[in-house]
Amino acid sequence: MIRLGIAGIGTIANDYIGLIQDGRVTDVRIAALSSRNSFNLNQAMARHGLSGVQGFTDYAAMLASGLIDAVLICTPHQEHPGMARLALDHGLHILVEKPIGVDPADVRHLLEHMAKHPYLTGGVLYNRRQASAYQRIKQLMLAGAIGNLVRVTWLITNLYRTHAYYRTSPWRGTWAGEGGGLLMTQASHQLDLLLWLCGLPQSVQAFCRTVDREIDVENEAALFLQYPGNAWGQFIASARETPGTNRLEICGTKGQIVIENDSLVRVCTLAEDEREFARSATGSFVQPSLYCKEFIHHDQDNRVQQAAAIQNFIDTIAGKARIACSLADASDSLAIIQAAYLSSWTGQQVPVPPPGLQFQAELTKHI
Repeated sequence: MIRLGIAGIGTIANDYIGLIQDGRVTDVRIAALSSRNSFNLNQAMARHGLSGVQGFTDYAAMLASGLIDAVLICTPHQEHPGMARLALDHGLHILVEKPIGVDPADVRHLLEHMAKHPYLTGGVLYNRRQASAYQRIKQLMLAGAIGNLVRVTWLITNLYRTHAYYRTSPWRGTWAGEGGGLLMTQASHQLDLLLWLCGLPQSVQAFCRTVDREIDVENEAALFLQYPGNAWGQFIASARETPGTNRLEICGTKGQIVIENDSLVRVCTLAEDEREFARSATGSFVQPSLYCKEFIHHDQDNRVQQAAAIQNFIDTIAGKARIACSLADASDSLAIIQAAYLSSWTGQQVPVPPPGLQFQAELTKHI
């Protein structure tokens, strides 16, 4: 039984506490909570019936208490790397709420620190990797089912947020508080999946803007991605459209995969690699024959995936699984986001990862 401490008792932490207390994550019990806000701490304990659980207003004291084996970090973004390093120094396994951090140098130091603790588990809570639909696509991509990547397009505009959402916390919608907007928060899950499925792009040209919300950060973005081998991609996201769309297309030399609303997967495979067909075909408008199949997945609910992500962390500690999203994976996801920001600020195509010092200097200006 893993004894878990949770740091930062806000909305998301309460969600995770509820999942664990409801028995949706096994082989773990909440042993301690940490928050600088004693009201939040006491409220969470009462709401979830956490009698016998120790509360701390000092994070370091919780780490040193001997009460926990692992810590789930749910604090504001920029605090993640430092708090994770401190937990590693206390011999504790770490699961960090996304994103992994904000400052590229801070994130790099965390990766270096993690390498010094090879017997500890470290992961980031990009829970969409647990969705069976995307796991199916991952296996198809690894098996080469649609050949080499030609194009990937994700239209993700069903991330609607009202004015009230940004008023729930003073750090929301600010560069200082979140280190970004739509790409860093809501759409970061999809960008992480894009990385997981298609690999790291070489460069990005991005256009980000803020429309009809009283926030500093972006709530709309369009990214144009360049991949190795002349493959390319588009990522279009919005938090102000309703109704919105969630559609991913991955096109390869041997077929196409389409997924809608994280549930319906359509796989079309060509009888022949398009490149070979194009060379040998005698007709001007003929196309290779294809076979299509559809699959429906029913675990698109966010809470199902969150519980699965925490379970994966617990199982990895126990030696029964491999962490779904490592710190290094999450660092690459952050690199795409920050390259997009730097591109939008400078009006230029930017490599992935972006020049760290240049990005940090531009971010500081915005803060």
